[in-house]
Amino acid sequence: MHAPTLTDSYNYDALLDDIQQGRRFALVRYNDGEWNAIFQRHGENCDGHEYYPDMGRALIESLQPDPTNGYHVGICPGLLKPREWWASRRVIEFLAARPDLALCNSLMLQSASQRGDLGRLFDALRGKRIVFVGNAGMRGIAERIELADFVEVPERNCWTAGAEIAGRITFAAIEPGIVMLACGMPAKVWARQAWRDGGAASLLDVGSVLDPYCGRLTRNYMRRGEYVLAAR
Repeated sequence: MHAPTLTDSYNYDALLDDIQQGRRFALVRYNDGEWNAIFQRHGENCDGHEYYPDMGRALIESLQPDPTNGYHVGICPGLLKPREWWASRRVIEFLAARPDLALCNSLMLQSASQRGDLGRLFDALRGKRIVFVGNAGMRGIAERIELADFVEVPERNCWTAGAEIAGRITFAAIEPGIVMLACGMPAKVWARQAWRDGGAASLLDVGSVLDPYCGRLTRNYMRRGEYVLAAR
């Protein structure tokens, strides 16, 4: 079975254009933690968040095609190479059964971060209504991005606060703007719920990519000597 194709047409430049033009979009990213949860693996991800069985089932439900073509599902290319990851063949089979998903490269933001290019994202966000969803350690992002609101989630296992957080995200997504999600695996479930409920805001799953701008070097690539923050 051949691996599904990740489109090149929805990339970092296309994302920035959506933001600048005020088009409603969603970008959610399914990396190894999400797939471990989907396949009901025991344990936790690299940030210490548990793989709850009901969260895994909810992640499956979140992977539904969208007729507007504005809902983009990011997949890490390395997860589609059977020799590189334990569940690659299962991921390929799962996605092959859902050919209508709009798949793109989930690493577009990480790649921009690694090359010091997130300044263009900050510029595109300027003047937009931004609601940020993250733990208390991410409140410092307000020094880079002007926020209309900050929805705080628990530092660990925020899935357990699901109903409250999901409701706040859906409420935040009613008005035009962008809801930025830095809340781990549940972000995909909550983003899908908010999108389905038909608000006017876009939903951008940023994961850990903005951690360095809050003094948090949570990924190996952030701790390498050549990594630099985007200029203000």
